[in-house]
Amino acid sequence: MQNGIFFSIISLFYCILIIFIYFLKKRIGSKENKIYGILLLTTLIGLIIEVFPSTYAIKVLLEDHYNLSIFILKLILVYFIIWISIFTYYVTLISLKDEEVRGNKFLEKEKKVLMINAIISIILIYILPLSAVNNHGAACTYGMAANFVYLYSIILIIYWIILLFKNIKNILNKKYYPIFTFIGLGMIVMAIQYKYPELTLMISMQAFVICLMYFTIENPDLQLLRELHKAREYVENSNNEKSTFLFNITQQLREPLREISRLSKDSLMENDNEIVKNNLTEIKYSAKNALSLVNSVLDISELENRKISITENKYQPANLFESLMRSVKLQAKEKNLDFRFNYDQSIPEYLCGDSLRLKQILGTLLENAVTHTNIGFIEMSVNSVVKYDVCRLIITVEDSGVGMEVEQLNNLFDKNKKEISNDIDDSQKNLVFIKTLIDLIGGTITVNSEIGKGSKFVVVMDQKIPIKKENELSKMINQYENIYVYHDHVLVVTADEQIEKKLSTLFKKLHVDYSVVKNGQECLEKIRNEESYQLILIDETLPKLSTVHTFDKLRAIDNFNIPVILITKHKDIETKDSYINMGFSDIVTVPINREEVKFIVDKYI
Repeated sequence: MQNGIFFSIISLFYCILIIFIYFLKKRIGSKENKIYGILLLTTLIGLIIEVFPSTYAIKVLLEDHYNLSIFILKLILVYFIIWISIFTYYVTLISLKDEEVRGNKFLEKEKKVLMINAIISIILIYILPLSAVNNHGAACTYGMAANFVYLYSIILIIYWIILLFKNIKNILNKKYYPIFTFIGLGMIVMAIQYKYPELTLMISMQAFVICLMYFTIENPDLQLLRELHKAREYVENSNNEKSTFLFNITQQLREPLREISRLSKDSLMENDNEIVKNNLTEIKYSAKNALSLVNSVLDISELENRKISITENKYQPANLFESLMRSVKLQAKEKNLDFRFNYDQSIPEYLCGDSLRLKQILGTLLENAVTHTNIGFIEMSVNSVVKYDVCRLIITVEDSGVGMEVEQLNNLFDKNKKEISNDIDDSQKNLVFIKTLIDLIGGTITVNSEIGKGSKFVVVMDQKIPIKKENELSKMINQYENIYVYHDHVLVVTADEQIEKKLSTLFKKLHVDYSVVKNGQECLEKIRNEESYQLILIDETLPKLSTVHTFDKLRAIDNFNIPVILITKHKDIETKDSYINMGFSDIVTVPINREEVKFIVDKYI
């Protein structure tokens, strides 16, 4: 029997056990979890190669199948290259902060480099010579192929050490324990194998490190607890930020209200019409300031509670921009500023979108431009690109105002700012708010600015072009098709009145029968009573019984095969993927879109 094969067999046994336990448990769908899962499976493959094909290769090493034996032994070297490349990516991943992982360009670039290097290394392994001898039942390999693998591994380990030094402040982080363990045990194993080359311990050592990770940092239960702890900290920080913000707003509200009270008293006691007129003008500006502060509180409160809804309506863009232009012209005239307005006449007469939010966004940008410009001009240009039934609006607001420094520019839309104080300009709070609105609408905003030369904001958003009214014949045909095609029963599970109202309206238009229940318990009762449904739409946040618990109980019912669609406010891809992995058939995002619901109905009914 090959020396050291006993350790490999034992490692294979507990590695299979850990894999079985790990993949049965519910996990957080993070990149770190995915890479760890790949490491587990890669280690399992390495142990299988070492226990079975490798043992066969040693038996026939000195017989007629020498070339086949070398080919199999090179598989071990290929495994080392793949394993250490994946582990290197894992080391880089844990070296980044949670908020740096998503969309990190360096991480994506490193993944490509490691993949290319691994492919080139595998090709070189099968090109470079490798020799082996049967030493009392153990294969002692040597040659350029083996030396290349040692060199490649050493380079990557040096890279790990560099990452450790770059993150020296977090050196005691538990996530680095596997690296220390690997480096420490690796040196011991290499020393043992140098003295006793017939022993094969490296893959067993890797399996031990990977399994140790399960009991320290990669245990799904521990990770869930960590995520809950983070969520709790986030909620506490948010509450503190809200309290600070409301305190500061209250302090700021006192000043204009005191001014209004003082000027009102003075006006009542004054007989000079000119002085009364001036007082009323001051009252007007103070009231406007107070109203602006109150609106900011309401807007931020709505955002925090996710109550802001984007509603589509038919509007005339020319009228909307004309209204904005008139308002800003007056403000610009008061400051002797030159106001310019350019409008693309190819923009359709009617568009479909949230005109209220669009006006709010552009009004804020123009108001900020007036506030920060004392000399020069303000210019708004509206251009468009029309394709099929979509009009892409490209709106530019430019001024010759004070401009912004690079640091201020980088943090302009930072809604995760930890301190909300009087040092932050009110216009920046407004810009954070409109950036959130633009994200909800599905548009983009960019800014260029230079100190002393002004700023240029560019907003891009798509608006639908309304379809012309159908003639009576086509309308009758569509109604006929709707009545006879879409006549199925859908169960909606939600306690949110807005979601219920929106879905009710859409289902009526689509001629789909539906029922609504308020919680998971009622949903389960209907299914257990064998009521017939083609589709179930279930809200992510349910009272009493949680959504995930309800879903698990539904799947436990005998012969349950109804597609279950999750209604969620999360739009990021990772969250969607995690719900799909749980077993949900599809996702509908809030605010609910007519086309998305119609697609779901067409797909599943």
